[in-house]
Amino acid sequence: MKGAKEYANLFKTGQYGQLYITSGFHARGKTFYIQVLPENELAKPNGSLNKCLNKNAVEVYGIISGNPGWTECYGWLHEGKWCDDFKVLCEIRKKAQKDKKETEKKENQEAMKKENERIQKLLKKY
Repeated sequence: MKGAKEYANLFKTGQYGQLYITSGFHARGKTFYIQVLPENELAKPNGSLNKCLNKNAVEVYGIISGNPGWTECYGWLHEGKWCDDFKVLCEIRKKAQKDKKETEKKENQEAMKKENERIQKLLKKY
C-alpha cells in the first residue's frame, strides 16, 4: 500500500537496533510498521507479519490514513531521531541490494560466456 511497498521490499521482519520492523503483506499489497523498543530490550516476535509483543514498544511508523486492508496509507506517526536512523538503514539496505544485483549480473554474464565457449569448442571439434 502507499508508503509501505518501497520499505517492505528492503526489510524482513525483525529487530534492527532499537527499531522493530514488521514487513508484511495482505491481499491488496505490502504492509510496513516500525516500533521503537526501550534501550537494551530484545523484541518479542509475534510471527513474521505481526508487530512485536513488547508492551513498552511504541509504534512510530504505520497506517496514517485510509481503511486498513483496503486503502491505507503509511507514514510517520511520531518523528524523531529514529527517522534518521531508519534513513541510514535504508541507504545501507539499498546499497546492499544494488551490490547483490551487480554481483549476480556479473556471475550470470560469466556463466553465459563459459557456456558459449563450451558450445563453440564442441562445435569446432565436429
